[in-house]
Amino acid sequence: MTRVRVSLRVPATAPMPGLIKLIQDAEASGFDGAGVLDSQLLCRDTFVTMGLAATHTSDLTLFSAVTNPLTRHVSTLAGAIQTVEDLAPGRIKVAIGTGYTAAHTIGLKPATLAEMRACITALRALLAGESVAFNGTSGRLAYASGRRIPVLMAASGPKATELAGEIADGVLLSVGFHPRIAEAVLHHLAVGARRGGRKLEDLEIMWAVRVGIASSTADARR
Repeated sequence: MTRVRVSLRVPATAPMPGLIKLIQDAEASGFDGAGVLDSQLLCRDTFVTMGLAATHTSDLTLFSAVTNPLTRHVSTLAGAIQTVEDLAPGRIKVAIGTGYTAAHTIGLKPATLAEMRACITALRALLAGESVAFNGTSGRLAYASGRRIPVLMAASGPKATELAGEIADGVLLSVGFHPRIAEAVLHHLAVGARRGGRKLEDLEIMWAVRVGIASSTADARR
């Protein structure tokens, strides 16, 4: 039987003491993970938050939800992720998207699929201790641990979903939950996985769920 894991996405807009307390409460309440938004003008720094959370939790999986290849160079991303993973070995992963608010708030367009491909491919290589070419210069992450750090891609459209299936360790889907939509999305994910020489079962699949919490079901729906 497949176990469903549930994580809480944390916007990181609150002051740090309250933010870390929230993440600790999520762990104490039985959540499996906490994802921290990366939007530099709206939220506290993602990796500083993850690092502090790593030292104040014991079992919770921590991940960016999501970071991007625009405001953080892939070499910087690799260094930040590995540094945080040193504090919580085996409890860190990273989800990367096209930018959205991180890009729009500074007048940039979201990353293209070509930029996503380049970033995720390079990031996986750097975290594995491999060399990557940067503008004709070869570089590697000198302190890569060698431990597997999953790299997921956020996706919603068909092309992005197929790309995630092809190049990432998994996908963070924001597509809703209508059965036909879910079926179509999994089809595109499987197409991409086959293109990358893998199967759907090889990928970690995260579904983004938006919830409304209120004193009654009617109020929550409204």
